[in-house]
Amino acid sequence: MDYLIEAKKFVERAHEAAHPEVIKQHLKMAEWHLAQAIEEQNEPPPSEVSRKSN
Repeated sequence: MDYLIEAKKFVERAHEAAHPEVIKQHLKMAEWHLAQAIEEQNEPPPSEVSRKSN
């Protein structure tokens, strides 16, 4: 999953929403997707993991 694209969609939905609670929910989801993208970026590629464990 491309977390950055999903985060962008939630930010756009928040921008379009009228109710403050809906805006808050969309921004929370965007934040979660951004955190996932950062976490995914920090994980070593599978080839490096297998080399380190041998």
